[in-house]
Amino acid sequence: MTAEIARGMQEVFIQDPRCMANHKVLTQRRREVLQLLAEGKSMKQAADVLAVTPRMIVFHKYKMMEKLQIKTTAELIQFAMQNHVVVK
Repeated sequence: MTAEIARGMQEVFIQDPRCMANHKVLTQRRREVLQLLAEGKSMKQAADVLAVTPRMIVFHKYKMMEKLQIKTTAELIQFAMQNHVVVK
């Protein structure tokens, strides 16, 4: 097996957990929260849109970050854009 083929197989079998079909990993509610955050809404604004408390928005945000192994809000938004989780 050539090195090039081995690298190709490695890319297929060893994936960054953030690159898998994560749009399926997130619940509908978490995708809604992510959409609002990606649009630049504050926690309070997102909570008002979804008729929940800001604390619930924070809960969903941090659960998404934990599941996706993301450390910052900027990375979360970047993930959403790269993986087409949010609608532009």
